[in-house]
Amino acid sequence: MTKVTVIGGGLSGLSAAILLVSEGFEVSLYEREKAVGGNFTTYSLDSYDFEVGPSFFALPEILESVFKAANKDMNDYLEIELLKKHTTIHFIDGVKFEMTNCPIEMKKQLELLDPFAAEHYDSFLKEVERLYYEFSQIESEFHISNWMKLVEKPIRNLLLKLRPFESMDQFLRKYFKNEQLIQLLAKYANQEPHSSKTVPAFLASQLYMMLSSNVYYTRGGNSEIPNSLRKLALELGVKFYTNKEITKIHVEDQKVIGIQVNHDLSIESDCILMSSSQILSENKLLDEQLLSYEKKETFKPEETRYSQFILFLGLKKHTDLSMHSVLFSSDIELEVEQLNNGEFATNPTIYLYNPAQVEPERFPNGDSLVITVLAPYVDEENVSHRADVITYRSLLLNKIKAYGYDLEPLIVEEKLWTAEEIKNNVKKSPGKIFGFVSNAFAKAYLRPPVKSEELDGLYFTLVNTNHPSGSSDALKNGLHLATMIIADYQDKESGSNDDPEELFIDLTE
Repeated sequence: MTKVTVIGGGLSGLSAAILLVSEGFEVSLYEREKAVGGNFTTYSLDSYDFEVGPSFFALPEILESVFKAANKDMNDYLEIELLKKHTTIHFIDGVKFEMTNCPIEMKKQLELLDPFAAEHYDSFLKEVERLYYEFSQIESEFHISNWMKLVEKPIRNLLLKLRPFESMDQFLRKYFKNEQLIQLLAKYANQEPHSSKTVPAFLASQLYMMLSSNVYYTRGGNSEIPNSLRKLALELGVKFYTNKEITKIHVEDQKVIGIQVNHDLSIESDCILMSSSQILSENKLLDEQLLSYEKKETFKPEETRYSQFILFLGLKKHTDLSMHSVLFSSDIELEVEQLNNGEFATNPTIYLYNPAQVEPERFPNGDSLVITVLAPYVDEENVSHRADVITYRSLLLNKIKAYGYDLEPLIVEEKLWTAEEIKNNVKKSPGKIFGFVSNAFAKAYLRPPVKSEELDGLYFTLVNTNHPSGSSDALKNGLHLATMIIADYQDKESGSNDDPEELFIDLTE
């Protein structure tokens, strides 16, 4: 029986492990933390529980396909709930805008804020959806991992459908006139060192999850998604080892033969599935000469000076704050400039997550709010920075109060995470918050290889679950990789040389 080692218990690793064990592979999963789930984390403070990580997900059919691969019914493992109005946007002038996947509701709001957008909204949705599925097709069928593939005829023709000579900002301005709405929709692209004026238009496809697709929440918290996958994997026979760090990958004759755990235990393995970023950032896992220098440089994660600043507030009662609320900055350009300079933004965009709004019975004491803003990633030993942190907490609460929510008198429990504490608690490093995007036209389409060209039996997971489509992309990625591994090892037994990528599960239709 082929032995597969999965390193990392995020959604990609879990979905891959389930499909592989369902197909008869012997699968062991190693996680350096005490629990699987990756960015899905629950932080407890006295009697209050706070959810850190993705707070909604879309395309439940992808999650359902993982359970179907094991001949199981997803509804037996978790309960999901449709969010009709998933995010309330508060602008500084008092205007509120409800993000929803209902075009009729969106157009009603747009008629007041941006009549031009209301008139063109259906065309905008259609184009965003097209961009999402066109790029999904390119990723699943071709997976562009080197520059030469960009000029091959099938790929070149598909790329020309992605508005390659247009920036995201130019694309949005074809459908919207209101500057606040343009800034809102471009928010995920306006992250240093990137800008909506320089990143390619196809990145607007990320909006598909929030505007075209249905948005869902998991009863019990979205950490129930990895928990349910772990439960299924255990039932199928996947072996889990937590609090275990892989310190070396053993190689013989250009083939992986095993792993070393915690520096003292070597275990045989025929195949290893792990994060590509882990290979690039932790060279100690493999000897330097075993992976090409050029690939390391091309796919090295782009560093950013951004991180996050999280304020956890346990309140003594429930408020009328929406599940997702965004208090939008009145000056996005100033916010970005200050962050680029290593300063806290004086007028930041604030994100509030309040799951008690949809599950009050799970939070009997009152709201468990997670308040997040972008913040500079700086030396936290600096005395001036520590003083800024204390001041910033007050600034955030004062801004929230200005929007009509006076939280200070309601606070029972409170905890603040700076960038360093986020890194220690969530194991999230600077430069890995928003996934792999690039200002460079060509590089924006490149993705790290999903399979090592140098070493037989080494495969890579790619995605990060922090952007809107991250969770769905992670699940797709895991299923694609598992399908590739299954095909590769079937080919080894039969002696075939067919391209395994042609056998990917098609999740784009």
